[in-house]
Amino acid sequence: MKLYYSGNSPYARRPRQAIRQFGLMDKVEELTRDSLDEADQSLQQFGPGGKVPGLLTDSGAFLCETLLILNYLDEASGGKFYPAAGPARDFAMEVEGLASLLMESLFYRARENRREAGEKSPGYIESEGVRSTRCYDALEGLVDKFDGPVNMGHLSVVASLGYADWRHPDDGWRDGRPKLTAWFDRMMQEPASAETKPIF
Repeated sequence: MKLYYSGNSPYARRPRQAIRQFGLMDKVEELTRDSLDEADQSLQQFGPGGKVPGLLTDSGAFLCETLLILNYLDEASGGKFYPAAGPARDFAMEVEGLASLLMESLFYRARENRREAGEKSPGYIESEGVRSTRCYDALEGLVDKFDGPVNMGHLSVVASLGYADWRHPDDGWRDGRPKLTAWFDRMMQEPASAETKPIF
């Protein structure tokens, strides 16, 4: 399998963390958009999206949505991404959903911020900022339950908070959230998170 990614993409960071955390390094080759062969400069050869992350499977299918990629890799790992069953599995998926919501909010706000001044929507930026804050607060309230083996929910939270550090440092997500801050700092000592940290 081949995973196409760009280094600071938070969406691509999630499968890259999972590949390291759950023992798939020998099954997935990672290719940055900058290191592709000349014939592979455009991901549009695989489909209309032309975006990262993208997973080219051994059968030749090209998967271009993060959650689909994670589902496929979870099967390849023998189901290591989540607790096996019951409330623990449900909670891991709840946390992953919350992290996905935060990442979406951060991404949309970052994209809006990069528009020309006359094209920006201050109201939209403000509403997404409020939504991000609700997500930070929700994670602070849940972090006491982040025990047990690392799962995809945990990794998704790390990717989202790392993206916040890069694109939205003025959010100050650590302010007033000591438990989430301490947990994030511990997770950043893990190889899967440390090796995929965005560069900024």
